Amino acid sequence: MNRLSQAVVAACASVVVLALAGCGPSRSSEEPAPGAQQPQGLAAVDPCTLLTPEELQSFGFEAPGEPDTGISSEPGCRFNGRPFRATFSKNQEKTVDSYGRQKDTWAKYDRLEIDGRPAASAIAEGSTQARLCSALFDAGGGVIIITVSEFRDQGLDECAEGVKIAEAIAPRMPK
Repeated sequence: MNRLSQAVVAACASVVVLALAGCGPSRSSEEPAPGAQQPQGLAAVDPCTLLTPEELQSFGFEAPGEPDTGISSEPGCRFNGRPFRATFSKNQEKTVDSYGRQKDTWAKYDRLEIDGRPAASAIAEGSTQARLCSALFDAGGGVIIITVSEFRDQGLDECAEGVKIAEAIAPRMPK
């Protein structure tokens, strides 16, 4: 074999080896390729699965929850229970701060910190008599909202209950 033939064979062999190796290990069809778009922030968060079945039971909620699509920018999930009912929602466009700037919306908006994140306990202007309270915390570039109401007015603190639920959920949410 002359030198030119040896060079051509060596080059072809290198190409075959690289092609067979695929420049890395093979991937299953279920694994995304590096750099492939993954759901960001709250996109992959399902409000109906924010609490585990055990947590739902410990808070007195009945599973499964019912999807709540009443506000398109805030998909959520409603849970019946005793002594409280709750709706868990997410909003990918707002934050605790942006909600707080809507001063005429709130009868009460107390800023807090939950799991090292901006948070709030809030009562909407028209909800003081209805005994509805929301706990909000920043997550994944948006906000998680837990709205709690009493099943029957027993003088319980729905705001404190909302914050307890938020404290259970927040550590599992994207920052």
